[in-house]
Amino acid sequence: MSGMDSSDKYREAAREAGVPEHAIDLALGLARPQIELTSSAEGGGVLAGQYGGLPSLPPDAAWGSYPHFVASVDCAALPRDALDIPLPEDGHLLFFANKHDPLDDDEPAVGDYVVHVPAGTLTEERSPQPLREDIEEFEDEEAAAYWATPHTDPRPLYARSIRSLPTDDDDALHDPEVRKVYRQYGLEHHDKRELVWGVDLLLGGYAYSPQDPPIMQSPEEKAKEEWVLLAQAQYAMQADPDCQGCPFWIIRRSDLEKRNFAGARVVMSQYH
Repeated sequence: MSGMDSSDKYREAAREAGVPEHAIDLALGLARPQIELTSSAEGGGVLAGQYGGLPSLPPDAAWGSYPHFVASVDCAALPRDALDIPLPEDGHLLFFANKHDPLDDDEPAVGDYVVHVPAGTLTEERSPQPLREDIEEFEDEEAAAYWATPHTDPRPLYARSIRSLPTDDDDALHDPEVRKVYRQYGLEHHDKRELVWGVDLLLGGYAYSPQDPPIMQSPEEKAKEEWVLLAQAQYAMQADPDCQGCPFWIIRRSDLEKRNFAGARVVMSQYH
């Protein structure tokens, strides 16, 4: 769990807060595996990626400046069987999102937001260069450059296996009695969730949002196929540094199993 390295530590913290055993058991039964990636190697983290910098892409991959590059993850370096979603076993996952303008809503955005580069693929480091259509859309190169990725100094990402709990508004708490107990004893708070906001990237597990959990799919889509959370990050928005952007990368489970990332989407949330 975030800030805790075992279920025993969660149980100990909850007991100290006066939470009864049946409620603790309920919380631990809802816990899901997750991987957190930070710039610190403390706590047994293994080098598994890079935050910021420039993306390494195949020469024929189309990328001008948008969506903006956030981070890359070396799948082979991640702890094995650490998640309950089927990540690729090798290659790199590159995550892109909107780092510029706050969005008007939290409906999923469609585009090349997740790229899987298989192991052994020839790649080159790509500097953001506005595409011709970007320049035409914004009428001149100066306006197009305004949309380009601001330079972010790269830093390493170290991965750790943790476990996560849902927030008390999460869809996982669909049973009214479960939700009642969860809220009564504040079960989400005994894993020190506030530490989540110091994490550069989270893979799998539950979505942590400063507001409501992200809307991952419409009721019609839910009836057809399950969408899962692939990753989550946060950063200051370029147009308003006081506004924190929280991208949630989501994907259909079947697409993830097939290594088809073309249908991955981003749900954005912002807060001040």
